[in-house]
Amino acid sequence: MYMPNKPAKYGIKLMCLTDSRTHYLHNAYIYAGQNTDGITLDPVERKFPKPTQAVLRLSKLIEGTNRNITADNWFSSIELVEHLKKRVLTYVGTLRKNKREIPPEFLPKKKSIVGTTTYGFTKDLTLMSHVTKPSKAIILISSMHHLKEFDEDVQKPEIISYYNRTKGGVDSLDEKCSVYCTGRRTRRWPLAIFYRLLDISSVNSFVLHNSFKNNPILSRSDFMKKLAFELVKPELERRYENSCILRDIRFSIGRVLGMRKNLKDTPLYEGKLKKQKTCRICPPKLKRKTTFQCYLCGDPICLQCCKTVCSKCMGC
Repeated sequence: MYMPNKPAKYGIKLMCLTDSRTHYLHNAYIYAGQNTDGITLDPVERKFPKPTQAVLRLSKLIEGTNRNITADNWFSSIELVEHLKKRVLTYVGTLRKNKREIPPEFLPKKKSIVGTTTYGFTKDLTLMSHVTKPSKAIILISSMHHLKEFDEDVQKPEIISYYNRTKGGVDSLDEKCSVYCTGRRTRRWPLAIFYRLLDISSVNSFVLHNSFKNNPILSRSDFMKKLAFELVKPELERRYENSCILRDIRFSIGRVLGMRKNLKDTPLYEGKLKKQKTCRICPPKLKRKTTFQCYLCGDPICLQCCKTVCSKCMGC
């Protein structure tokens, strides 16, 4: 997709539902084009606008938990808030000023006094308009707040204060994934998605690690180093026990693993041939004599192919 307002203007769009405090990813899906937001919804729900379908699809995992969903003005609508209310979920978000449901008294005017707040209440919803600058106002809708409350700490209405505290879940997750990123430049979109899944998995695992009281307190960098080592440790142990790998490489692996195995009796090149033969990979006309053998397939190879792996195995 092309999104000119984003830092990365071109990319694959992921719709995410995250926790606002820990930034844990609960649910997500890949936007695959028009009419793909309502794939898992029933025919009645597919008639809603696309932003409403996205919220309903992501919130299926938390239905009936009485939790709150915070989103920006692209998702917010009156019908979305009413539909989430039936699913025992509350909603707080900003509203675009072109919505038909907004009364004229809530829209910004030239004569509006800066700092004034206008409230509108129904049985389940609260509509609020707060004037921040001359001729500018912020309009929010909430099914969680039902009183005219004011936050003295930030000198703003409680609805605005709550929205500012809980609106940055997805942005904070993107920031964490960009700080410690496993991604590499690639033109294959499945590989790009795989890199992003690795980044998100590291964030989620760090949140789960901190949620248990008996676990030691680690910084995120130390946790990721420990996590990476645990992931590559089985492969390092396998290569350390492989006698076909060069002794210097096995010494280095042993230092990483903390093993003190005696490798002095092992020859420097375990794959050295006792009798010279013709290289199987090179053209027969060259008649290149071999000194080593491939430790993967066992074929005799010369220095032109490689000392450890032949070109045939390298291609595989």
